[in-house]
Amino acid sequence: MTANNHLQTPAESPQPPQILGCSTISANQHKPDPDPDYIVQHLLFPGQVSMFAGPSNLGKSAIIASVCSHVAMGRDFCGLPVSRSGILYIAAEAPKGVLNRAYPYLSQKAAQTAPFEVLDRPVDLTNQQVVGQLAEDALVFRDYHGCKDLLIVFDTLNICMPDGDENSSRDTGRVLANAQRLAQTTNAHVLIVHHTGASETSRPRGSTTLTANVDTGMTLHKADASQPDGTVFINVHKQREDSRSAPLAFQIRGFEVGKNRHGETTTVPWAVPFEANSSLIEETPTKAAKAGKEPVSAQRAKDLFRVLSELCRKDAGQWHKPKALGQMSGEPFNGIRGNADTMRKKVRDALDALLAEGKIEECNEGVRLRAASEDRAAATPQRALH
Repeated sequence: MTANNHLQTPAESPQPPQILGCSTISANQHKPDPDPDYIVQHLLFPGQVSMFAGPSNLGKSAIIASVCSHVAMGRDFCGLPVSRSGILYIAAEAPKGVLNRAYPYLSQKAAQTAPFEVLDRPVDLTNQQVVGQLAEDALVFRDYHGCKDLLIVFDTLNICMPDGDENSSRDTGRVLANAQRLAQTTNAHVLIVHHTGASETSRPRGSTTLTANVDTGMTLHKADASQPDGTVFINVHKQREDSRSAPLAFQIRGFEVGKNRHGETTTVPWAVPFEANSSLIEETPTKAAKAGKEPVSAQRAKDLFRVLSELCRKDAGQWHKPKALGQMSGEPFNGIRGNADTMRKKVRDALDALLAEGKIEECNEGVRLRAASEDRAAATPQRALH
């Protein structure tokens, strides 16, 4: 009798064989997600790496500070919906400059709970051990700020690869491999800021690996003379996850921060996104709801609870007016911000839901977390009765 030893019944081999110790993925079982998670729709996605390159002194850091401020506040950006995320900005080149450029947005009262933090030193992207430690710390950072997603910015590339050569495919390949590992282990989006060449402004300076090995590639350009002074735009020349976004336009202005000792007005650079109906920007639809996604009313209540939790961390005894809470709210309220009456009503509905659940308390001075008052009562020594 001839035995076919290489054939086994399904009962004897229920699982496909592993390849190099790894399980394979069945291609014929895969179905694309029509509504993938994003940090900025059509532009930045969790678990991916992007590169943003542009000439010196054209507004790169101001624009990235604008992007990060919108994401940290959960506010739509250039007509593109965002998901509120924690911002870890590795400001290797000019940390004070980054803080100044974020100030026009984060100085608003509405930004009190925005999770936007700056690390004022370089991180060596060529060092796998350093990047591994950063990944561990980034997860703690994300959880501390109560965010689902995280955006990590490295500004700029050349300072974050101190002993590497940006013209070397080996060195840049190592940098991008470590960046990809950081993105995948934390599910963060890793955005690397770089320069373009003096004569070649359509791609990042250095090895072609910097274009080939990223998920999203963006370059910054000065607009032509038909646009207002200071107008620049981002061209998305590569998008692995989605269709490429239309150009995103900004005007670089000065934001007044006060006067110096001589009475002269002091300004900081301010990247102001054009309106979504700008001739340089194509409007995009809002994110469709996934099957089984919680109702928007529940999302709004959860978002205001998040705002109150952040404020409680700063001052547990402080009362807060509903209008101020609405100003600090995130993306669940973005679609109604233009209508003051609707905004007031929906904030009230969300607070009423939290009151009904016993999560907050309210008086004439405003609202606050109920846990805050209970913790204070528990911590206050009781006077003995005689």
